[in-house]
Amino acid sequence: MDLKAGIVCDRGLNPRRLVNQDRYLAIPDRGLFAVFDGVGGQRAGEVASQSAAETIEEAIKHDSAATSSDLIRRAIQFANRDIFEMAGANPELKSMATTVALLHIEGRTATIAHVGDSRVYRFEDGTLHRETIDHTDLNDDIRAGRIPREQAAREPERNVINRALGIENEVEVEIKSIGAREGGRFLICSDGIYRHMTDEEIARVLAQEKDPQRAADQLKRTVLERGADDNLTALVVQIGRARQTVVLGIDDGLPAIAQQGSVAAATAARAVAATKTPESRIHVEIGSGSRSQAPFDSEAFSSTADSASPSRAIMYVLLVAVLMAGSFYIGVRTSDWFKNHGSLAFQSSVDPLKKGIDAFERDDLQTAATEFDTAIKREPSNARAHYWLGRARLEQRDYQQAAQNFEQVVSLQPAFYDAYVQAAAAYEALGDRARATALLARYAEEKKKDLR
Repeated sequence: MDLKAGIVCDRGLNPRRLVNQDRYLAIPDRGLFAVFDGVGGQRAGEVASQSAAETIEEAIKHDSAATSSDLIRRAIQFANRDIFEMAGANPELKSMATTVALLHIEGRTATIAHVGDSRVYRFEDGTLHRETIDHTDLNDDIRAGRIPREQAAREPERNVINRALGIENEVEVEIKSIGAREGGRFLICSDGIYRHMTDEEIARVLAQEKDPQRAADQLKRTVLERGADDNLTALVVQIGRARQTVVLGIDDGLPAIAQQGSVAAATAARAVAATKTPESRIHVEIGSGSRSQAPFDSEAFSSTADSASPSRAIMYVLLVAVLMAGSFYIGVRTSDWFKNHGSLAFQSSVDPLKKGIDAFERDDLQTAATEFDTAIKREPSNARAHYWLGRARLEQRDYQQAAQNFEQVVSLQPAFYDAYVQAAAAYEALGDRARATALLARYAEEKKKDLR
């Protein structure tokens, strides 16, 4: 996969922090990216973070036989041992340590490892997923189920890291592997970034800035505007071609509040409640994470739910919930379908629709829009031409016009399901959540007809 990285690493504005103790690794051709936040008096933290970066780079460079997880685990253990031994041999380096947050992409697999409170985020399908949980006593208790997550705000003093490289001779590394998808992006950052920005603010930057360097620069600008009282480092890693989207949800990685019964039963119960209370929030649990989405308009959905049995009503409410969790993927699946199933006329090199899609795939959005507009003038009832013009305008952030195009699509072809999803994305970007929700309800109604 093609990997690009945007990078910022800055001392910040705190006059008491004269040295930048953050370090990073960004080696796209090896799929290796990492952030280190040094801890220690005077220059000790800088030494720790620099040593960790050098050791991990060397260990990975000279060991290609192991699996990615084993390779990363060993490299971090080597770095931990080196820092621990240096600190023991030199009194000036006593108690030095560093965090590490690391991403290794190999093929379609992303291996994520961390120690401490530097973070790895994944932004995909409009949702920001926090892939690492800070190693603090408070978070450890939440993940173990010893305290409810709501208690975190009442005990900020316990949100201090309890794990770092160099503290002991051995370190427990948290590591996992997930899928790496075309179009997705990762953010690896020190706490100097997220202490000044909420997860939602971070998500909006990752969603709106297609170029990873511009995204990294925007994160830095925001943090500097808010005081930047710590060193700050961010790596924005882009997999393949980026697409603008809107922020749909935030998954902070922490477990949801324990519920009686199965996850499916709890989700269904909340879904039924959502149809009865307009102010309810659909809450979709996936594994140990959770996502809360926009208020669900029960009146807009009643036309589909009222005529169905209770079990089918639950099914359709859950369908809309799932759509809200994934509807804003401005992906290439529909494009691929048209390429593989289009008519001979569509495949013709003189067809403006075909030429427009080719331009769209090259990111030449203005040319694409012109070609799609030509196709519409030739055939005003061409739903696909309206759809692709909407896609081009959505990418250009002309959300109002995009919404109108998608509305025209569903008027011409009610079973053109992706148009409902894209229209909802446009209205969400405009802040018209009620309209977005209504369109998703119409989507569910059309799908319901297919199941009859």
